[in-house]
Amino acid sequence: MRAAMTPDEHALQRARAALWRAYGLHLAWFAIMCAFVAWHWHERGLQFSVLLTLLTVPPVLRRTVRVHRLSRALDPRARTLGWGPVLLVTLVLSPFESGLVLPLKNLWVSRRLLLARTAAAHASDDAAPQSRSSITSNSATGSTSTS
Repeated sequence: MRAAMTPDEHALQRARAALWRAYGLHLAWFAIMCAFVAWHWHERGLQFSVLLTLLTVPPVLRRTVRVHRLSRALDPRARTLGWGPVLLVTLVLSPFESGLVLPLKNLWVSRRLLLARTAAAHASDDAAPQSRSSITSNSATGSTSTS
C-alpha cells in the first residue's frame, strides 16, 4: 500500500498541472503567431497575435517560478530555475524564448523529483511488509531472531 502523498508533493503536482495548462496556451498562441507571420497576414492581425502571445508569457513565468519554489521545498538541491535566471533570460533573449524553454526545464526536474519520491515511497512500502512477515514466520517456528 502506497504511503500518502505529502502536502508539498500534492502542491507540486497541482502547480505542474497549472504550468502545463499555461504552457500549452502559450505554445498554441506562439504557433498561431508563427502561422500569421508565415502567411503574411495583415499588419493588424500580426500585431494582435504578437500581443496575445506576449500576454501568455507572464502566467507561464510565474507558474515556472512556483514549480521552482515547490521543488526546492522538497529537495533544496533540485536544479530548477527561479526568478534570477527567468528575468535574465527574458531580458537577454526575449519573452518568447524564456516562455518556451524555462518551463520545460522546471517541468522536467520536478517530474524526476516526484518520480524519485514515489519510487522511494514504494520501496519503503515494499520493504515494510517483508520485515513484518519474516518476524511472523520466525515467531511461528519458535525462533527468536527477527532478521
